[in-house]
Amino acid sequence: MPALLAAQTPPATQPAPPFDSAVVAWDQGNYPDALARLARLLGSPDAERHRRAVALHTGELFVTRELAPDGRKVAWSPDGRLAVVETGVPMTFVPTAPPATARIALLRLVGDSLARVHELAGGGAVFSDSGRTLVYLRAGQPALRFLDVASLAEREGIVPCAGPLALADGGAGRVLVLCRSGTNRADLLRVAGSTLDTIASGLARPVVHGVTHEGLVVFQSADTVGIWLGPGRVSTIPRVTAATLGGPDRATLAVVMLSGDPVPAPLLMSAVLRDAPLRLAQVARGPRLAAPAVSPDGRRIAYQKMIREDWEVFVANTDGTEERRLTREIQHDLLPAWLTNDLLLEKIGETRHRRGYVLDVATGERTRLFHNNLLRTVSMEYAWAPSPDGRRVLVIADRDGNTISPERGAYVTDLARQVSVADLQQRVAAMAEAEADLRRRGARAFAPIAAAVQAAVADAAVARVDRYAHDLFAFDSKHITQPGNRLAIDYIAARLREWGYQPELQWFEPRRGVRTANVVATLRGTLHPELVYVVSSHFDSVEDGPGADDDASGATALLEAARVLATRPQAATIQFAFFTGEEAGLLGSREFVRRAVADSVRIVGALNNDMIGWRNDHRLDNTIRYSSDGIRDLQHQAALQFTRLITYDSRYYQSTDAHAYYEAYGDIVGGIGSYPILGNPHYHQSHDLLETVNH
Repeated sequence: MPALLAAQTPPATQPAPPFDSAVVAWDQGNYPDALARLARLLGSPDAERHRRAVALHTGELFVTRELAPDGRKVAWSPDGRLAVVETGVPMTFVPTAPPATARIALLRLVGDSLARVHELAGGGAVFSDSGRTLVYLRAGQPALRFLDVASLAEREGIVPCAGPLALADGGAGRVLVLCRSGTNRADLLRVAGSTLDTIASGLARPVVHGVTHEGLVVFQSADTVGIWLGPGRVSTIPRVTAATLGGPDRATLAVVMLSGDPVPAPLLMSAVLRDAPLRLAQVARGPRLAAPAVSPDGRRIAYQKMIREDWEVFVANTDGTEERRLTREIQHDLLPAWLTNDLLLEKIGETRHRRGYVLDVATGERTRLFHNNLLRTVSMEYAWAPSPDGRRVLVIADRDGNTISPERGAYVTDLARQVSVADLQQRVAAMAEAEADLRRRGARAFAPIAAAVQAAVADAAVARVDRYAHDLFAFDSKHITQPGNRLAIDYIAARLREWGYQPELQWFEPRRGVRTANVVATLRGTLHPELVYVVSSHFDSVEDGPGADDDASGATALLEAARVLATRPQAATIQFAFFTGEEAGLLGSREFVRRAVADSVRIVGALNNDMIGWRNDHRLDNTIRYSSDGIRDLQHQAALQFTRLITYDSRYYQSTDAHAYYEAYGDIVGGIGSYPILGNPHYHQSHDLLETVNH
């Protein structure tokens, strides 16, 4: 194990039975027993021997500190002594004239901590190659500003156009600026004081990949990489889908490009830019390749390769020898970045909700980078910036699991510092108390109706859910533009009629020539019929796939819930809503809520379930996606008392059918959907097939 990770790790030993038994209890969702066993272990003479394993099982191993409660962009200076955290701008911020809310916090490394030393009103910060100058755009102004980080003195530079699209280090104190030169076009200019050099003009979809220490500029226009060798001299590489610089003096270029074969194949190629003429050497070939990263010593390249349906991380020497697969997780393994010559930072999961891991290149061992040390709340990460020495990583994350609020915290994780036994004792005690409180409140809440709930749950049958799924799967794609959409509408309505409902078909025409419908079954309340609770799932799929998990899994579970409750009316009214058009833009849910508001329907709670069928291991676990704290807790408590489901949670509704409820009715939303948060590699793909779903 590399020294960076081994610094505070005791010699490897076989897990003692007390730890092993705690892991088994944890795996089964029996958290009170697991936490009690861990607490005893942490109070024993064996505590230090198991500290690392207990830390990773319960949360963070590496010491992590919050830098800002609302971070959007993080970066290090080239020497690793300074860092910036930008706040007050969207995650997708493109530095034109930054908004008035934009702020840049300048931090200096003092000992093991980053201390804030200065704040600037602006955004788009970038350090010069020496690290002595910080260049940024002042809030509300399109002019460049130059900050001397030692004296904190500022001067204003020039911007030759309104609205720079990007900034990058230009070498030797210069700054590269992409400036609009037309619709979807830009010019790449190099700015040094009042001097301008035009590097390239009229670039389509431009990207600046970086600058070598010799001053060579590597940029991209559409699918062509350009290497600026000096005034009037540009070398080009066509058919490129990804590119990066790395190695000593940033002189090694790696590109993923399409071969010139009759059937083009992706190739990973590398070249040393100081060589003349430029020679590309093949490193790897595959059906799909992406995200190359060059090691600090320039000897190896890490990259993504598609294996069947999911991305995995590979590494190979720059001459194409010794290709090795490093990951085998069924979820996507993505975006490798070198920390040292021995360690990679890689990410797993879907775009909106990824998690970072440290990967040992020699052994393939993977160590979680970041966590929130909470038992049930999922923490999502969005951006990572390793320090130049690989010891620290700046992270942007929703550590509190709240994806609804615009705030995302900025954190620094120190890979050379690990949590102590005392830290773990406090963590385990806090988890145990929170879990005990959740269970106590749940027992009280469900006590009056526990027997009735148990009887209803016992009436549900996996065999029926499986039958519905096979029937819906036979319709192929159920997208609103496909014949399967109408077949699914008819099928769902027919099943509901069998059970005594009179389903409403909410026909509407979201596009010219496209007619589709929600299917809604109503179970009228016996005491308060004016109060309406909705349980919903969408039954449509993407256009080129059957959507067995997304979201036939939710729709088939909803069918069985409607069947079970058909003879069990409740005090309030329940509506079972099968939404159409989710994959075409949340169309069905918006139409349902529009009609409910127009008819003054009093919806007081909603469970929206999306993607509940896929599991990546033997555990029956899933995530509650909610806006209402009360519904979240009731779902946890119901799962604990009446099912084998192990539930986690995230405050989340955006870009789902739950969004329409929230806009019209506020904090009334719960539901489950996809653990860990959209981790299914079949999501939105043609291979979202029935055999990938466990009913």
